Parts: sequence; C-alpha cells; structure tokens
Amino acid sequence: MDEIQVVATNPGGEDALNHLIALLIIAAVVFLTNALTASLGALVRERQSFVISDYFDNLIHNKTTRIDYGFFEHPKYQNVFFRALNEASFRPSRIFYGIIGLLQNLITLTVMGGILLMVHWSVSIVLLVVTLPVTFIRLRYARSLFNFKRENTDRERKVNYYNRLLTSREYAKELRTFDLGPLFRKRYHEQKNDWRQNQYRMLKSKTIREVAVQVLAAIAVFSVYGLIAYRAFQGQLSIGDVVLYFMALQRGYAYLQEFLGRISGLYEDSLFLNNLFEFLHLRESRPPLREEERYPFPARMKEGIRFHNVGFHYPVNDRWVVRNASFSVNAGETVALVGINGAGKTTLVKLLCGLYKPVEGEIRIDGIPIDHIKWKERVDNISVIYQDFMLYNVTARENIWFGNVRRESSDDKITDAARQAGIHEIIDDFADGYETTLGTLFENSEQLSPGQWQRLALARSFFNQSQIVLLDEPTSALDAFSEAKLLKYIKTITENRTAVIISHRLSTIKMADRIIVLDGHQIVEEGHYEELLQKEGTFYSMVESLKQ
Repeated sequence: MDEIQVVATNPGGEDALNHLIALLIIAAVVFLTNALTASLGALVRERQSFVISDYFDNLIHNKTTRIDYGFFEHPKYQNVFFRALNEASFRPSRIFYGIIGLLQNLITLTVMGGILLMVHWSVSIVLLVVTLPVTFIRLRYARSLFNFKRENTDRERKVNYYNRLLTSREYAKELRTFDLGPLFRKRYHEQKNDWRQNQYRMLKSKTIREVAVQVLAAIAVFSVYGLIAYRAFQGQLSIGDVVLYFMALQRGYAYLQEFLGRISGLYEDSLFLNNLFEFLHLRESRPPLREEERYPFPARMKEGIRFHNVGFHYPVNDRWVVRNASFSVNAGETVALVGINGAGKTTLVKLLCGLYKPVEGEIRIDGIPIDHIKWKERVDNISVIYQDFMLYNVTARENIWFGNVRRESSDDKITDAARQAGIHEIIDDFADGYETTLGTLFENSEQLSPGQWQRLALARSFFNQSQIVLLDEPTSALDAFSEAKLLKYIKTITENRTAVIISHRLSTIKMADRIIVLDGHQIVEEGHYEELLQKEGTFYSMVESLKQ
C-alpha cells in the first residue's frame, strides 16, 4: 500500500515503480505457492484419512472377532459397541487434523502477535484475555455433552432401532401386514424429539454464555481499532501500516478464536475417544496366540466328548443358564438334546463351539481340555448349523465354501455337499449355476425360500467334513416331505461322525442313538427313545405335549 502511494504521488519515479513490480511478483509467487500447497494438501489429507481409517477399522475388526461372544448378547455392552463404532468413524481423523491445525494456527498467531506488538504491547494480551472465557465455556460444554451422550446411549440406540424398523427390508413385510408404520413413526419421533430437546437445551445455555462474552470481546477489539485509527491521525502510522494492523488484528482475532476452538475440540474428541478405548479393553476370549493351545485335534476321536460339571452364566449376569451339566457323547454316536425353550440346549452347543467359556467345570475331547486344543483345528473339526443361521448375499459356491475356507472349493466337493443337503438341483437350475449371487441385496441375485436357505446352510456343514457335527433345529424351516428327505442325508452324514442334534420334532429325535433331557437348566434324564418313554418322566411329558 505504501509503495502504491509513493508511485501515485510520484508517477515518474522509475525506482519506486520497479520496486512495486518486484513486490507484486513476490506476492504473485506467494499466492501461487499457497494455491499449489492447498491442492497438494487436499491430496495428502485424503490419503492420510485412508491410512487412519484403515488402522482403526483394523483395531475394531480384530477386537470384534476376539471378544467373548457373551458380550454381543447383553444390552449393556451393546451401548459400548454403539458408542465405540460411532466415535471410531471420525474422532481419530479429527484429532489428527486438529493437532495439525493447532500447529498451523500457532505459527500464524506468532506472526500476527509480533505485528500487533508494534501497535502496543498490551494488544495481544487483551485479545487473549477476552477469548479465554469462550474457551472455558466450550470445554465445559464438551464435558457436559460427553456425559449426556453416555447417559443417553440407550435412548439414541432406540431412535436408531425404530428408524431401522421403518426402513429395513427384513421388517417391511410385518410392518405392512400389521400396519405398524404409524405406531413406529410415532415412537421414533417421540424418542428423537425428547433426546434432541435435552441436547438443544445444553447448547442453548452454552450459546447464551458465549454471546455475553463475545460482546465484551467485540468492545475490546473495536477499542484496539480505535487505538490504531488514533495513531494514524497523529501521523504515527502510514496507510500501509493501518491496513497491515487492521488485517493483522482481524486475522489474529479470528485465528486466536480458531486456535482456542481447536483446543476445546481436541478436548471433546479425546473425551469421546475414551468410548473406543473402553471397547478395546473388553476381555478377549481368544487372544492371537495362547500358550495353552498346544494340542492338535485328535486325528480320529476314540473316546468322544465329555462335559464335566459344566456351568455357564453371562459375563454381567449371575443367573445360571446351565449348571452342573455332566454327560458324554461317545465317538461316532448321535445324541439328541431335548428340553423346553430356555433349558440351555443351544448354550451347550455354543460352549462346545468355543463361543462361550464355561464359568465352572470343563469340556474334554478324548480327555484333552477343549481350551488346550489349537483353535484352527477345532474350527476344522467341529461343524455347526444354528437355527438362526446366516444368509450370505454372495454366490452359491461361496455360501457352501464358507463351511471351511481352508478347504479347496473344487466343483466336485461343492456339488457333493449340495447334493447331500438336497439343494443341488435348485442351484443347478439357475442361469449361472453355482456362480449365482443369492439374496436380495445385489443385482442379478436369486432369492431362496427359508427351507432352501436352511438346506444351503446344511451344505456348509457337510462341506466342512468335520468329525463333530452340531445341528440346532436342522429341519425347523422344512416341510414334511423335505424333512423326511433331509433326515436320510443327516443319517448318512452322521454315520461315521459324532453328532449332537437339538430338535423338538419327534422324527428327528428318533434317529438319535441316545437322548439327553434338560429341564431347569440341568440334565434330568438320559437314555434311548423307548427307554425314556417307559420311565414316564420329563421326556414322556414332552412327547405327550408334542402329540397334542
């Protein structure tokens, strides 16, 4: 500005003009450099965001595959998962870039502060003093918001749950059949509005305090503007000085607010990142390496499976699901577990699979504690189909291959497993055969009926070729004809294997070599089908109720 004024007042001054041109070239270079580094910075920022996101995704995926399965079935820990997964999606990146921004602001503020010291030594101090109260208000709000979010996680999850009920495909059928849309919309809005109003009241209180402090800050800033103007009128400052100081004050105040805002933002992010650490510190059921897992799975079981005084309850609940369970399953034997719902049948299967760990007692395979057998060998030798089996929206081939991903997925092995489960003809009729994508999520997919999905799940188990086969209600979704046909396959597939079957159907129970009856979370009877009927005990009562 001063050079322009010199040239304007002395048009013939060649040296002043050359000096001005040199300054303009320098300004142009600085401008271009700034533009280029901004573009390059955006590229680097995008790449860095991928690295940070991938790192924390890896942390979370490692944790979700190793923590005790019981955590997934308890509402308290659903809150922990919800908070952690929500915060992990953006908090780490915000902290990283917040620290970088803090350093950038610090450099700029140092320069601006040096310029403002030329106006008067007190200017920088005044600006700092008037902006500190805003920072304290924001820090306090960050803590209040953190506590509010933790206390209201359950409510936030309910809002998300009703939103899912209204938008997800799996709920659409019953939503329309029973006209539940208006009811769920009402509950969604009630929960959401109540939650938002409470948060809004906190924000409103923070804003009122900030406004009061900002009024004082504005008075202080304009007082400095007045000081600069006064010194200019006194002839102590040139026009260029005035422009420099005015812009330094404007930018300095803005950067100071941004600097202190970043501090409060980092504080807020660090608080919420505690939710991620809370999740990462959950107990793991299977660390990456365990010294006690040193035994291979028996190449061919001779003794079988032995449950000795096994008891289990969930990690945060002292109510026993199973207690004092002692029984054996001999090698090559098919045993049926029967009992009323909630008796603990599926829990015993999950204990045998390693999803749960016994709270008391132990499970042995050929005399070896199951926890001492190598995990991967357990996976390869224990195959299970749950009543709530998974529907994978991938190809039919992959759906079967998932039964044992360490086994070669050759055509013969895949089709053999499909034939054993009675699903080969259906898959073979598809235009792309075993390469057909199943489900409804992706284009060019084929949907299966519930019974067909169950047979596909059984094909996974058959493909596994494990020594132990666990079937939890294997025929629940099948019609009578398909059930009779599948029972033949099950009988064939269990001939040379050790099998445990959970079922409420007499046709399935009868094929077992032995029946174990659970009642009141304990084993109350054990024996062959006819033998148990003659006792006229708990099993006899169950059979009679099924006939009715």
